[in-house]
Amino acid sequence: MKLVKDFVEYEIVFYWADENINPVSPIFHSIQHAEEWWKHYLYSQYKGEERRKTMIDRRSNHEKRNRMDKHNFSRHNPQGRRASDKPVSVEIDLFAEKIKQFK
Repeated sequence: MKLVKDFVEYEIVFYWADENINPVSPIFHSIQHAEEWWKHYLYSQYKGEERRKTMIDRRSNHEKRNRMDKHNFSRHNPQGRRASDKPVSVEIDLFAEKIKQFK
């Protein structure tokens, strides 16, 4: 899945799409809501035993991350091992092309 930024009915929206840019998620009005839906989706697809107690990754706490960096904790995967541990970013930007039509 890829995160799409689009311009629909004069609003910036985000949604997850497949390889053919067909939406596979609802439309979201913030990247944070799109990320939250994506994490829930990933967790729902996992069929093994879940060992984590929460979907919120401890590395997302910036204060804790800075404190660990100051004390030189060795971290092989500073962003985490799971796809859901890494920050999301827009991979397909349809907004940029659509907004040019208004100039």
